Order: sequence, then C-alpha cells, then structure tokens
Amino acid sequence: MSTTKAEINKLKEHADLYIKKRNDFYPKEERLYTRQEASDYLAINKVTLDNYVKNLGFNVKSREGMQWSMSISELYDFESQLPDNLKKHEHFKRKPNQKCQVIMFQNQKGGVGKTVSAATVASCLSAEFPEKLRIGLIDLDGQSTLSMYYAANAQRDGEFSVGDIVRGNYELDEGETFEGLVKAAFLKTSIPNLRILPALQSDRSLEGWFHRVQSELDNPYGLVKNIVDAVEDEFDIIILDTPPSLSFMTYNGYFAATSVIFPLAANENDIDATCNYFANLPEVWALLEQYGHTGYDFMRLMVTNYRQTVSNTSLMNQLNRSFGEWLYPTQFKHSEAVQLCTSMMNTVFDLAASEYPKAKKTLNDARTNAFEVASQIYRDIDNVWGVNNG
Repeated sequence: MSTTKAEINKLKEHADLYIKKRNDFYPKEERLYTRQEASDYLAINKVTLDNYVKNLGFNVKSREGMQWSMSISELYDFESQLPDNLKKHEHFKRKPNQKCQVIMFQNQKGGVGKTVSAATVASCLSAEFPEKLRIGLIDLDGQSTLSMYYAANAQRDGEFSVGDIVRGNYELDEGETFEGLVKAAFLKTSIPNLRILPALQSDRSLEGWFHRVQSELDNPYGLVKNIVDAVEDEFDIIILDTPPSLSFMTYNGYFAATSVIFPLAANENDIDATCNYFANLPEVWALLEQYGHTGYDFMRLMVTNYRQTVSNTSLMNQLNRSFGEWLYPTQFKHSEAVQLCTSMMNTVFDLAASEYPKAKKTLNDARTNAFEVASQIYRDIDNVWGVNNG
C-alpha cells in the first residue's frame, strides 16, 4: 500500500515538472505583426503606414527575426492614434438591447476537436475581426486543456478557477461584490480583448461536490449562469468549452448558453455517437426548461478535422441531407499548422509567421480556413443582434 502511494506521488511530481517545463519552453507572448501584416490589418498602404509610424514615434524594432515588428497591443494603440479618415473599421459597441452572446461548444463524443475549435474561434474573433469584439472564455472542463492556451500558470499563481466560484470557495473583502470578484477572475491573455476564466485540476472534483450539495441548491444548473450574468457588460461574446460528457458542468453550460455549437469529425463513429447524443437531448432540454431556460438563439453542427476525400464528401452529403438546416457549410479542415500550433499550446492566430517553424503557406491556409469558420459563427451572432436591435 505504502509503495503504491509513493509511486502515485512520484507520478504527480513528474507530471507537474513536465507541465512546468512545457510552459517555460512555450512562454505565451503577444503575436508580432510584420510591416505587410500591419498594412493589411489596417487597410492602409505601407508608405502611409511608415509615415505615421515615424510621425507618431512608434518603435518598430527588430524582434524574433523580423526587421520590422509591432505587437498586437502596439498595433491596436497605433490604430487608435490614426486620424479618423484612415480608420477603416468601426469598433463594435453593443447596444443595451443586444445581449451578450454565450456560445457553448459541446459534444459528448470526445476527440472531436471541441477545445481546439473553441480556442481558435475565440482567438480569431478577438484578434482578426476589426470590430474589436470583447471575447470571454470560460473553461468548464476539469481537464483544463483550454486553460493551457491562455492561463497555463493559473494553478501556480493561485488564481481563482471557475470551480472555486461555483463552489463558493472565496471570501469577499470589505466592500467587494460578487460581480467584482468574478470580473477580476477573468485573466488577461496575450490578446488584448480576450480574457479567460480558467479551470484548474481541483475542478475535477466538482462532480462529487455537486452530488453532495445538489439538494441544497435552488438551481444547481444556474451557477455558471450567475458567473455569466456578473460579466455580461464586460464582453460581447462569451465562449464556453465543456467536458465531453453530460456532467454537472455541462448542464450548467447548457443553462448559461444563448446558443450551442456541436463539433463533430467527418467519420461514421463520430456521426453515430453524435446522433445517439442528440437522441437524449429532449431529456436534457426538459430539465433546462424546468429551471427556466427560455431557448437558444441558434444551434449548429460544425465539422472538424475535415479531409477532402471521396468518402468524406459522401459523409458530408449524408450530413447535409439529415442536418442541413443546422450544418455549417464551412468545415475546420485537417491542418498540419493547427496540429503544430496546438502542440505548442497556441492557436494559428497566436504565433507570428516568423515563429512558425514550417512552410508559411500551411499557416496562412489554416488562418484563412479558421477565419471562414469563425465568420459563419459571427454572422449567426450578428443576425441575433440585428433582430434584437430591430
């Protein structure tokens, strides 16, 4: 018995050391933009860019093998100082009748690219869209994989996790409000207008906690909704990443969400598993409705890790016949760039092209595909805001 305990503790120590080494090897820095990338983003020519860089006193120093570079924060600051006639993009200002959109990524089937999709869409919406959307991420999965992208040191630094707030593992200082505590718990990331409420390893015990206290809670499925309500004025869009199961936190995600996206891969196993999951959704909805959920703005299926083959095209035809009204037409394509960036705990929008170690075309192709995927989600959101604004 004592030998097993010692070996388990040793395994934990080695795991902690591995994670620390990985985080130290891939420190999260702001993405850098080349002169061409800055010109493209700002939609101004390079001569005009150079003139204003000089006139405004910006230091476009050499970094990471780039002769000319701006970090994303510097780019945003630079844009804010341009004269109005050169500002090609109007920043989005959400109106009071345009509610914060809470998009949940969920599938009970594991391995469908749920977390990679959530992280990529969040980074794309926050960094690539000129509207300067304010994006919040909430990691509801105790495995905390999403948190590794943008809050890798949250455990070490003693940050609050979503599980701490759900369980009430905090004490308010004098004059501090619940809303203030929750807002502060959303951590800054390497993208200025993207923040994350992380999950920690301790959140794995939430299921046991829920079964102990469920009878004491007025609405056991509304605890994440309380978090969302506390920060709804801080963000335009909140993205929820959920466990690959119908767990307590998954139900909480369903209750907090205004819309749901179901990622699935284009193979028979994933499609069958997802169909079996959908067969159980009426029971899920009956419980949510019982506690007062009023319905979703949209529900969509999104194909991930897609390879252009005859068999996959045939599967897409079948999916379209059965789920055409819910199926997004653009898929997340299988990509070496996505896989490589994921191994470095980055999305394709977090790395400068100079930091990408392989052919730049694969990175650019992955970014283009991800932008198309995120755009179809944004169009759904924009349609909701348009209806609410009408």
